[in-house]
Amino acid sequence: MTSRRPRTPDRRLSRGWSGSLRGAVFGVLCLSFPLVALAQSGGGADRPVHFTARDSLVVSLQTDEGDLGRLYGSSVVDYGESKLEAWRVEILFDREELRADGLPSDTGLVGGPIFRQGDETFNGERLAFNLRTERGRVIGARTAIEEGFIRADVVKATEDSTLFIRNGVYTTCPCVDDPSYSLRSSKMKIVNRKWIYTGPIQLYLYNIPTPLWLPFGFLPATEGRRSGPLPPSYGEDEFGFYLRDFGWYFALSDYVDLQLQGSLWTRGSLEVKALSRYRKRYSYDGQLQVSAGRFRSGEKGDPDFSIRKTGSVRWTHRQPISPTANFDANVNLSTSGYLRGVSQDYDDRTRQTIQSSARFSKRWGSRSLTVNASQRQVVESGSVSMTFPSLSFSQNAFKPFQRSERAPGSSERFYEKLTVSYSLSADNRYDFTRRTDEALLAAGDTAAVSLNWIDALLSQSDFERATGKEERFAFRATHRVPISAPFSVNRLPLLGSFRMNLSPSVSYTEDWFVRTERREVVETESGTSVVSRSVPGFFALRQYTASLSASSVFYGIFPLRVGPYSGLRHTVKPSLGFGYRPDFGESRWGYTRAYVVDSTGAEKVYNIVNGVQGGEQQSLTFSLNNTFETRRLPEDSTAAGARSRTVKLLDLNLSSSYNLAADSNGFQTINLTGRTRLFGQVDVDFRSTFSPYRLSETGGDLNEYAFAWSSPLGRLTSANLTIRTSLRSGTQRGAGRPLTTSRAGFAPEGSNPFDAIDPILQQPYGGEGTDFSIPWSLSLDLTYGITRYRGIPDRRAILNTSFDFSLTPNWKITGRSGYDFEQGRVVTTNLAIARDFSCWQMALTWIPFGDYQSWGFDLHVKSGHLRDLLRLRQPKSDVRGRFGSM
Repeated sequence: MTSRRPRTPDRRLSRGWSGSLRGAVFGVLCLSFPLVALAQSGGGADRPVHFTARDSLVVSLQTDEGDLGRLYGSSVVDYGESKLEAWRVEILFDREELRADGLPSDTGLVGGPIFRQGDETFNGERLAFNLRTERGRVIGARTAIEEGFIRADVVKATEDSTLFIRNGVYTTCPCVDDPSYSLRSSKMKIVNRKWIYTGPIQLYLYNIPTPLWLPFGFLPATEGRRSGPLPPSYGEDEFGFYLRDFGWYFALSDYVDLQLQGSLWTRGSLEVKALSRYRKRYSYDGQLQVSAGRFRSGEKGDPDFSIRKTGSVRWTHRQPISPTANFDANVNLSTSGYLRGVSQDYDDRTRQTIQSSARFSKRWGSRSLTVNASQRQVVESGSVSMTFPSLSFSQNAFKPFQRSERAPGSSERFYEKLTVSYSLSADNRYDFTRRTDEALLAAGDTAAVSLNWIDALLSQSDFERATGKEERFAFRATHRVPISAPFSVNRLPLLGSFRMNLSPSVSYTEDWFVRTERREVVETESGTSVVSRSVPGFFALRQYTASLSASSVFYGIFPLRVGPYSGLRHTVKPSLGFGYRPDFGESRWGYTRAYVVDSTGAEKVYNIVNGVQGGEQQSLTFSLNNTFETRRLPEDSTAAGARSRTVKLLDLNLSSSYNLAADSNGFQTINLTGRTRLFGQVDVDFRSTFSPYRLSETGGDLNEYAFAWSSPLGRLTSANLTIRTSLRSGTQRGAGRPLTTSRAGFAPEGSNPFDAIDPILQQPYGGEGTDFSIPWSLSLDLTYGITRYRGIPDRRAILNTSFDFSLTPNWKITGRSGYDFEQGRVVTTNLAIARDFSCWQMALTWIPFGDYQSWGFDLHVKSGHLRDLLRLRQPKSDVRGRFGSM
């Protein structure tokens, strides 16, 4: 090549030539040998420029563009953190500029420029880059940003990594030249590789434009938590057409985020929500959610017109204060209108109670302390039970008379076996149950209808008006001191050498109260009635029990051989116990009172405090546990590492008790249970109960035993048989699908905390949880049971199944169903079809019949960046229609 100035010839440099050009020293090595160009001594480029060329280097001096160098054939130029690869590279020394392009051919461009600067990589048809300003321009550019790709006619890059794009195409499909979908705009700007700002933007399916057009746009370009808009969901319910949960997500820091959302209905209803989550690893984590709404039902003038205000405050917190101390809280303060009429959570819509709790726990060696506060509210009636505070302290079992030092080989003395433990629980309880409207009307206090549990908690007079009771708080403290002295004997008379474990024990319980109850009969206009009153004053309820238990273990081995199975071992674990408790309901203990009920002088005995254990107990308990096992021998016992394996065949357990102090019917229910596994795949579980007494004509128990040869355990009262198995194929290598990640929140990788959850299938729409790597799986569960109440049998037989199988590596069908043999009908059936595309995922869910009959379709891109935006879901996962309106 010659320069544009004839007076200065070109210099084609060959191997081994070196020289100096304007203060820069060049060493030229052709045919893949390196060339090194040092920076100009006084120029703007402050770092050496290293370059290589497989073919040659042509230098033209004093051209119209100044001194010019051309590299041909797999050329590479390195400058600091920048690297350029291309078939041909031009170096403009005066401008300190690089230009690159590829070699045109019949099959396309060969050796097109590839430019890397830091973490950015560009491919293109032509490229220009200034070494001094670190700005560049790429024609026909291709670049990747996280999981997205950009194709553009022109890209300009500045020194601060800001990109200006003309006629850009953004997609997450790897086939960037012909993507299945793309977002296109004539103007784009990428700042710090975090956000993509655009002018008018339009969705294309393949190369077909769609009506989805926006005047501007901004798209996330990075993984992980980032601030940004939250797309709404739409649909229609009894409040009209709605846009729900639109808002903004704020990634405030690495430890805290904030989510603000709103919902609007065409008939005037609205709702606002705020959710903040916080987490500091190894320190604390939790979230606070506040919701308030105003919902309008009907039209003005209609009889059923109403405006209801609802609200909800939910707070969860977990904090390990120290290795031995923890604090956690779960607070739920929600109105019944919010749970039944507003919340989209399936559990909220079916919830019968609202519970909150806060707990602090601390351990000191063998001691522990727990302070707890809890609240439980019945949604339907508004009744509230609150415990504040609840204190628990426990001392683990210890041996107070154990010697600190014992000679080697010496045994433990009998008094050293004495074991003692202690526990304390103290509760301050508040119960609120409003009187019925009729009772309030009879009392002439209809205004008390508006009093809620908070009003009654703060005011004694409001509590008495709303409930009709005097005692607002009930305090109780319980002390328990179990004492035991377990020991073993190795010989028994008549039996000789026989090991038995014995454990005598005594348990003492003392309950403290600050009020007791008194009842009396008073005369009224309508007759007599029993009136209760609370008497203040300390009272202690002291009770105890004593017991003695014995247990042993013995074995029997039968020399049987069936195929690879050798021997049958029968393990028997018998136990026998006796327990005694006096009748603390007798008057001599002072825990009861009596009042006269009629003119004959008959008395009614009642307990003055809760927890009095009436009726004498002399209980004899026994159980017999049996385990049958065999041993599977290896096929080749001489092989290295060959070992036999123990196989459990059957567990069979029998237990019951007898009260020696009972006047009649002292024999208690007999329990028989069994468990086994067949063929290593099928689990069988059997449970049954027997009554030892015959049944009377009225359905009660007679004082006559029901034991017979045909029924050695007595009369069958209940039986339950469960057979279950689970089968699955092996995992296909490489068949798994990458799961999309969440943009917001602290959810585990691969999940999205803001995804809608199907309330029936309990999995995200769209099959994010679908495992395509398992070709098929099947589980079966057969339950048969019978219960006889007063001789009337009640049978149930249900077969449940869940399955999934892959029609192809990209099609999967899942389902769950069952059949009730007694009712003769199919139980609730769930079916789902999932399809995995290269860039999209589709799911169709269907509940064909039953109370929850519905269907749903979901199609979305797999990208976590655009999944919420490019998503088609019909209908919205709505549980409202299944339970009615508020």
